[in-house]
Amino acid sequence: MITQRDNLFLLSTAHTSLLLRAGQRRVDLLYLGKKLTGAWENASLLAPEGDGSGQEKPCSLFSPWGGIDFREPSLLLRAEDGSASADFVLRSAEISPRTPVEGLPVSYGEEECVRFAYEEKRLGLLLVLELTAYEDSDTYSCIPYLCNEGASSVTIERFASLQLEFWGKDFSFTTFDGDWGCERQKHTRPLNGGKCENASFTGASSPFRTPFTLLTRPGMAVGVNLVYSGNHRTVAESDDMGRTRLLAGINPFSFAWKLKGGETFFAPEAVFSFGHSEREVGLRMRTFVQEHIIRGVWKKKPRPVLVNNWEGTYFSFTRERILNIARAAKEAGAELFVLDDGWFGRRDDDTSSLGDWFDYKEKTGGIASLADEVRALGLSFGIWMEPEMVSEKSELYKAHPEWAMKIPGRDPVRMRHQLVLDLTSPAVQDYLVESVSSVLTLTKAAYLKWDNNRHMTDVFGHAAGGEYYHRYMLGLYSVMARLNAAFPDVLFEGCASGGARFDLGILCYMPQIWTSDNTDARERIAIQSGTAASYPQSTTGSHVSASPNHQTGNASALSARFAVAAGGVLGYECDLSALSEGERAAIKDQIVFYKTYREVMQFGTYYALGDARGEWAGYCMISPDKTLAVAAVAILQKRTGVMNFRASFKGLEDGALYRVSVREGAGIREVAKATGAMLTGGSVRLDGIFDETDARSANSIFTRMFVFEKI
Repeated sequence: MITQRDNLFLLSTAHTSLLLRAGQRRVDLLYLGKKLTGAWENASLLAPEGDGSGQEKPCSLFSPWGGIDFREPSLLLRAEDGSASADFVLRSAEISPRTPVEGLPVSYGEEECVRFAYEEKRLGLLLVLELTAYEDSDTYSCIPYLCNEGASSVTIERFASLQLEFWGKDFSFTTFDGDWGCERQKHTRPLNGGKCENASFTGASSPFRTPFTLLTRPGMAVGVNLVYSGNHRTVAESDDMGRTRLLAGINPFSFAWKLKGGETFFAPEAVFSFGHSEREVGLRMRTFVQEHIIRGVWKKKPRPVLVNNWEGTYFSFTRERILNIARAAKEAGAELFVLDDGWFGRRDDDTSSLGDWFDYKEKTGGIASLADEVRALGLSFGIWMEPEMVSEKSELYKAHPEWAMKIPGRDPVRMRHQLVLDLTSPAVQDYLVESVSSVLTLTKAAYLKWDNNRHMTDVFGHAAGGEYYHRYMLGLYSVMARLNAAFPDVLFEGCASGGARFDLGILCYMPQIWTSDNTDARERIAIQSGTAASYPQSTTGSHVSASPNHQTGNASALSARFAVAAGGVLGYECDLSALSEGERAAIKDQIVFYKTYREVMQFGTYYALGDARGEWAGYCMISPDKTLAVAAVAILQKRTGVMNFRASFKGLEDGALYRVSVREGAGIREVAKATGAMLTGGSVRLDGIFDETDARSANSIFTRMFVFEKI
């Protein structure tokens, strides 16, 4: 809800408030915190009125380069005369409907915003900030855009989507960093009167630096994310005046956008939330994603349990082997079979055929009839594609070498023997839509795994250099939007060498994303915990794979692999037909259990437990009315006296009495009754509740799943 009194604007959610003041030249950020009462009368206590020329400068929402503020600017422009100083003055402030955004994904569900318009008369520019409050998730969004109302062009060299400022400099900056196979590892560092940066340079949100960050101090946490999948940058900076500035937006690295007269440039939407702790911010961000980012028929629809053949066969499969795995999948209780890489062109390894999205009939025996046979078993059929890439050994590359991202006269950088297609080209965008549509129509696929297995290097193509990275994203979003419109019932799952493009932008088109190529149970605990810091479990693809694990070589019990994978959208990635009778029976029991509690496990309120790099960790998913919860605990450090390990749970109703049960096969066995307060505030002994096979596992991880039912 947004209310106005004179020049004050109060954006309110269920538990928080954002108070802004439209001044003579600028908008002051007076307050972001727990919900205010009496905001109008007390505003003068937060900051004095004025034009900002005095020594005490109020916290601001926007700081272009120019003047005497020498901190990181939110906007840097280059005029035709070469000057880079801009003097924007607030022209209007009003409550209004949100402006439709061109070309970029944005949140939905709230149409009202407060709209601040700044004018730069010399350059003929209008800068607009539109801020929205989402009451149900205690989050806010900011969409900025720049309109060139003059005759001369201007080049945008930096344009942050969000600027927040706070008094004090005793903050810590938390990022979620990593690499292939170890995405979103949490790291926290103190600002100490300096500057911290979180940025991507790969052309995507990347596995190295995810866009989500946290600014924290005792009793306060602010989380920030971007609805964007390209290069991004977030900077936290404190100064000697006792202020801390947080900027988030497109990475200015290799960014220079020429804005001609009459044109408008929209920056990606930024999302932020206040809480008293990181945990509270995480709860709010996950709610926001579920309610205002995920859309379409799969928003609240239970996700199917799938079996994917990739780690079971890699490229070496025949039609009959695929059908054997599908038969085993059906027998186990799976609902969807996914045929992964190797079904197209002449694809027998990773050196050829990307771009040739036609049937490899000698291998599949006919992809359409294979899909029909899978459906005849009672399974849905899904398929893998990597539409953004091209192999040099392909018919597509022979016909259109100019479609590849490469620099003329220079040997291109190759990753996984492939090049990136130039999605800034409308012809390439059309080809992607046509080829993906053809495959989905031919196979009648209910699911598509969209992969992206390399970063951008030789950035050159249809668009000008400084606009290329962003225009690539605009092209990608256009393709995805067209496919969503054409195939509204298809479940799209994003992937980028695992979780290298796990962000709010992709989630606007694909309601789940493959979390990581690393399926080792022990490593996945940390990866999934870092992901759940801002994304709901319904968005995280998570599979049970073979032991020893193909990525790490670690061994773990089947029960441990299931307990961890059940913390996301469950799947199996192995050759089920090659497993022992006992293993297949155990998987059948696992799937029955998961289906029984699927609603709360996929869409319940998520709480991370323990420390993913400590002695123990896990998760707890709870129904909205707190009558049912499913939890998993994983012991990560095995030592003498392990049975004395203790754990505590989160989110249960303090005064309620719960029946505590442990998973046994497809069902549960009651082990105790306890109040919510005892389970969450106490320290529960874990002795006697782990399987002996778990305790002996070579991976030094063993698990137990719990069900809590309110009595």
